[in-house]
Amino acid sequence: MLAPFCQALERPTIAFDWPGLDGQDGASWAASRLRMPARARVVAALLTALDVARVDILGMGWGGLLAQEMARSQARHLRALVLVATSTGQTMWPGRWSALRRLARVRGLAGIAGDAREARDIFGGRADADCRAVAATLADAPAAHPAALAGQLYAVAGFSSLAWAHRLELPTLILAGDDDRIVPLANARLLQLLIPRAELSVMHAAGHWLLIERRDEAVRRVEAFLALFEGA
Repeated sequence: MLAPFCQALERPTIAFDWPGLDGQDGASWAASRLRMPARARVVAALLTALDVARVDILGMGWGGLLAQEMARSQARHLRALVLVATSTGQTMWPGRWSALRRLARVRGLAGIAGDAREARDIFGGRADADCRAVAATLADAPAAHPAALAGQLYAVAGFSSLAWAHRLELPTLILAGDDDRIVPLANARLLQLLIPRAELSVMHAAGHWLLIERRDEAVRRVEAFLALFEGA
């Protein structure tokens, strides 16, 4: 879903499907029984297998929680951290109940928003063109295996960075939309207060899927931040 964003970046990216995501490799159940620290070790093992010494890591939403865990327990693999539309975990300021209720689907995101109006109602975003882009992307989203979705819930159950985010030492960009109905802007402001080297960048009138809604603007902000650490 974020391939167009990755392709628009000036730097190469590493992206991978989590084991068991589609239920076709026989690993669905085992892969779904991993908590966040174990998942961070899987990502670290992937980087080692690829012979990549250090990377910048970007995590959006649920992925932002995993990125924070990586910064806590696998920091030797990382250079900088980018957190997009995310929170501290289960201690987050909750989104709109009407939007969260519609996310509670066994099929995941596939087909959840049929048009721009539904995309706006669930995820936020004020421009019709932006919301149409989100709806079109979600319409093509592959349905995840139920075990993979259950695994996401299992991994995040009880997870919170609230007690240790102040110990994260990586330079961090927090990118958030001020119209996010899933992860309200208050969560980004809390992360900025907690993480010592954090910079908050707010995109006006953007919703939860700001990497899709406002791809070019998001790319410019991420690239400008990461350029500060080239060669570090």
